[in-house]
Amino acid sequence: MAYTITPPPPPSNANNREGNIGNTPPTGKPPMTSPFVEEVEPTPSPALGDIKFQKIIYSQNAFRKKVDVSISELKSKEEEIDIPKFFANYHKIFFDIPQKGINSHSTLIKESLDFVNNYVDYKDEQIEDLNQQIVVLNQQIIDLQTGNIGGENEEITEEIESQAIKIKADAEIGNVNDPFIYWSQSSDRLLYTMGLKKTAEYAKFNEKLPDGSDPFEEGNQNQLKTDTDQSYEKGGSSNIRQNQEIRTYSEWKSDTEKRSTGGETRDIKRMLDYIREVTVANYNSITS
Repeated sequence: MAYTITPPPPPSNANNREGNIGNTPPTGKPPMTSPFVEEVEPTPSPALGDIKFQKIIYSQNAFRKKVDVSISELKSKEEEIDIPKFFANYHKIFFDIPQKGINSHSTLIKESLDFVNNYVDYKDEQIEDLNQQIVVLNQQIIDLQTGNIGGENEEITEEIESQAIKIKADAEIGNVNDPFIYWSQSSDRLLYTMGLKKTAEYAKFNEKLPDGSDPFEEGNQNQLKTDTDQSYEKGGSSNIRQNQEIRTYSEWKSDTEKRSTGGETRDIKRMLDYIREVTVANYNSITS
């Protein structure tokens, strides 16, 4: 005998109203709950009363007078150094400044003397004074030779000639410890006629000095000639000795150090040493 199982009746609408929304059949999941909302104090109402706004409009000229429109933050500000501050720093680092070189006491002395003397080279005045003495002595020689001062006197003539030559040698060398070195060649000079320019050209084409010695480190002296020319054309700080024909040994040395580097600097110094040694040797020979 067969039995038929009758399914249970569906839930009533009352149950749907209690556990479900509308006629949606149950899904077996727990019913969804509403999110929790925290109660907060209500926003206060706006302040009472009238608020008045006042707007001022400036013209372009009036605005620029009241407001700085320049971009001062992007401008480089140079530190102002007054004279008392300069000397305070100078005395503070006095013993740290080297005695010789580009940034040295020697440079400060030279540039200050140039300024105090209105950039009149004392060497020119010294040479001019000695040249005047030579003129006077030469006239005395001529007078002796022509008998205009009481007859010929060979010993007096030789003495005057010797004095004239010594004065000329003094004028050419300046300070024997820091002698003048001349740029151009001149056969009228007593001590070194070739000059620095011709000596550098000789070194360039012969790879040695006029006495046959080769003290150079670099194998090619083209750069030596170029650097020497640059030293002549742009000598000194701020080109203060630009195209100056006569300079002391130390001035030439300082000027060439600025225009050359490494082995070329040492080679130029050896060339200057050679000219100085020849100049002093000839001077001692004349004046001894």
